[in-house]
Amino acid sequence: MIVDLPKKDDPFKEDIEKITRELANQSFPELDENEQKERFEKIKENLPKLEDEIRELIDSLKIDILSCDTKQILDYFSALYSFSTPDTVTEDMDSDRNFKLDYLHSLITAIGSSNSKECDEKILHNIDEMLEKLKMQSLLYLMFTSDFNGEPNQIKFLQSLHHMVVRGDSYSEHKIQMCRELFSKFNEITKKIYKLTADQLIDNLINVANTPLINDHQQKENQLLDMMIAEAAKEKYKLPDYLNIKEITSAWTQNFKKPINQIFKVDNALLSLEILEQLSIKIGENADFKNGKIEYFPMNNTLIYDKPLVNINDEYYCFNSASIYYNLHNLLENIILTNIPPSKHQKNYYKKKGEYLEDQSLKLIQQILPGCDVYKNLKYGIDDEVDGIVIYDNHIFIVEAKSNKFTLGARQGDINKIKSNTKDIVEQAYKQAIRAKKHILSNELVEFRDKNKKTILTINRKDINNIYLINATLEPLNHISSDLSSLKEFGFIQDDEWIWSIYLNDLRIISEIIELPSEFLVYIERRIKYNEFPQIKMAEEIDIFGYFLSEGLFFDDIDFPKSGFLLNIDSSFSKNIDLYYHWKEGALNKIQKKPTFFDGCKNNIKFLVEKIEKTNKKNFSILTKFLLSLDCYGQELIKEQITLIIKSQRTDFHTYIDNANIGVVFVSKRIYTYDQLYQQCELYAYERKINNWFVIIIANDSIDFEQFYYENKPSELLEKKVAGLKEYRLQQTLEAKKKVGRNETCPCGSGEKYKRCCL
Repeated sequence: MIVDLPKKDDPFKEDIEKITRELANQSFPELDENEQKERFEKIKENLPKLEDEIRELIDSLKIDILSCDTKQILDYFSALYSFSTPDTVTEDMDSDRNFKLDYLHSLITAIGSSNSKECDEKILHNIDEMLEKLKMQSLLYLMFTSDFNGEPNQIKFLQSLHHMVVRGDSYSEHKIQMCRELFSKFNEITKKIYKLTADQLIDNLINVANTPLINDHQQKENQLLDMMIAEAAKEKYKLPDYLNIKEITSAWTQNFKKPINQIFKVDNALLSLEILEQLSIKIGENADFKNGKIEYFPMNNTLIYDKPLVNINDEYYCFNSASIYYNLHNLLENIILTNIPPSKHQKNYYKKKGEYLEDQSLKLIQQILPGCDVYKNLKYGIDDEVDGIVIYDNHIFIVEAKSNKFTLGARQGDINKIKSNTKDIVEQAYKQAIRAKKHILSNELVEFRDKNKKTILTINRKDINNIYLINATLEPLNHISSDLSSLKEFGFIQDDEWIWSIYLNDLRIISEIIELPSEFLVYIERRIKYNEFPQIKMAEEIDIFGYFLSEGLFFDDIDFPKSGFLLNIDSSFSKNIDLYYHWKEGALNKIQKKPTFFDGCKNNIKFLVEKIEKTNKKNFSILTKFLLSLDCYGQELIKEQITLIIKSQRTDFHTYIDNANIGVVFVSKRIYTYDQLYQQCELYAYERKINNWFVIIIANDSIDFEQFYYENKPSELLEKKVAGLKEYRLQQTLEAKKKVGRNETCPCGSGEKYKRCCL
């Protein structure tokens, strides 16, 4: 048995997606704007009735909770909602258990209770049913109180919905890793105050979170020991077989066996009393949870995330393990800041926090792009700065790291707080990155300096093909960062310039799954282009990344409606990523393969891209991105033709993409000289009206390439050669010994399907 850790996927993601799709499309796409407005007004007429129903549900919950032993209720539902087996965890991943437990945790610590009466099964069953009804009614309430006329209101709704139902922003291993990396910088402080290193403090907090697991394991060990003792007693004292071992065990061990209701009790030795008090809430202490338009509504403020433990009669209990994991960063920050003077030392904390984000984000990008050049904390112009610049082939990545908090009010959907927080985290990064990009494009040669005013980087504008802007954050911004087009309403994003705003642990996931640098180049190019399609809304970066792995992240050809938006991507696209990491964490018995970009194409050309990358020749990434943009049919065709060239059954083969203005020729190294290659490509360039051509030169044990560029000015000589080439292709087709299928490659060598070529 395992403790349910917070999952990277949303507990009610299907609900969220359905509701969001219906609402964001205004539920009635066939209606005009006035008709849609009228329909929603009618829906809102039922709002008072819905509010009353929610109040009645909450009142009924309070009555049941106050009718019996509070601790027993917490014991029961914590056991019900906190445990899974590796065989059932996949079913539990999409459950609403975390929401129910969080709500129950908040409500019980808010209302208080001194009743010691034992709870019967009927009351416990009623509580479970009412929690389910409250979830659905609360979702409806958010729907009915949302106005979708305008982007800010859509932002408000999606953020409110996310705050109410979504638990966890990282896989547990990544959350722990990030905390270890960050807080190791504060060992001096933690040693001085708590006599512990940051790592030891983290280990102790994790042990507290794992209290139910540890106690459950110990109990099972005790049960096994009991059985062994009973078996030994039966053998020693020659007890008759008809005596029940279970009865003997129970009688033998009733005085020392750990009772089940102590499974959530925290061993006081794990943390100092000072920290335990800081992390604990007493029954009745969570008074703010009452305050709101609807008392005890799930969206009201609650202390349980800052105080995840419950203090009952000066004993400490961990009824909500997952809350410690998904709030680990904030808990550690609160523990440290509480004991640091609010002047110089706190400023030093925030400075180190920012430096960590800069260092780690650049490190992860370097991991994705091995061999890239990384520059940190550069100065340019009179007094401008940039956190980091990464150069890989002809690509420049301008990185701005913002470690500011996304406050509770913003998470709850307060539009003014969302605007203020986003301004600090995204807009500032955007402005700084844009400024650095304009500086690079301002002159043929531009210089960047270190803090000592020494020039350490000179960029020639002619060497640059793409400049990407990256905003690394230490907290997830959810749909706000995945859908930057919505921020145009705030004036934060201007013109056609986009930035990729990425949460550090999402970048960590991408760095672990991406197999080739060129794969990442394709992803970031399409990921940024995705912002040009405001009709599509997604809650998480990893959903977008999952869509890229399986479908390629193409939106260009989708015919969107003129109004409203489509939620075109659901959580199923990140499902394989979730399963992989849950398996890594030990939550699944069955081995889960790491999902890859190449899973969808059995006969892919990954090997070819790898070999071209290893050449490290100038502009190789233009070629590799072109190859990775091909569909499965195109990749399979190339692989097939390369095999024929190696076997000397073909001399050359070419393919191209019109809108990319790129063509590629595959040739045998044995056949062509450099001049012949140039002339051959010149002919294809003139025929296809494509200027930029690459030649991939194939030998048995190696692959190389050359790049040619042609003006394609009118030429009578080339016109004649093209006419001759077409005649030659036709003759080749006519002489083909076998009948050629419409969808087969034309035997003329054009690289086209037969139906699109000589047929």
